[in-house]
Amino acid sequence: MRLHGDVKLVRRTNLVQENDYAKYRTSLLEDFGDICGYCGKSIRLANKGFEIDHFVPVSIDKTRETDYTNLVMSCFVCNRKKGKKWPTNNKELCHDERQGFVDPVIEEFDTHLGRDQSGAIEYYTDVGAYMYGVFKFKLRPTSHVWKSMELVKCKEQLYQIKKESIQFSVDEMEQFIDIQEELDNLLEYLLGKGE
Repeated sequence: MRLHGDVKLVRRTNLVQENDYAKYRTSLLEDFGDICGYCGKSIRLANKGFEIDHFVPVSIDKTRETDYTNLVMSCFVCNRKKGKKWPTNNKELCHDERQGFVDPVIEEFDTHLGRDQSGAIEYYTDVGAYMYGVFKFKLRPTSHVWKSMELVKCKEQLYQIKKESIQFSVDEMEQFIDIQEELDNLLEYLLGKGE
């Protein structure tokens, strides 16, 4: 399955050029569907918030510091793991088929990284293995994050049912309580892991 699930990441093209990349934050959050471009974590589950990453680091290409097409909405953890890494040292070459990165907005990203049935992030190529290692996905609770996000979706669906009807059925109320308890446990675990 796709690392980003059913969220399609985009970058709008009709923005006025800003002199400070931080001014793009609201647009980036919308374009990235409020999830991290690298790990797919929802901003609602981020212990330390979200940051703007420069896909091609500024240390490699200073001219792209405020270029919207070079910005990625990233969770704190992914942004710190990637940092200034750019193994090709060539601003025009994001990877060499073995090492490097793939812009999460382009379709190619899905050929390198995805999720297994439990929601854990997995890799399919050498470049995917490189990114998997850089972002330390093996050490991070990516399946727990995914499950938490799925539970949040279920909870929102139940809220919608409640909103459209006068009251929950007994089954819906039990389901809501079960989801809330499991979500609370997962969030407590994730916060302890620094995610």
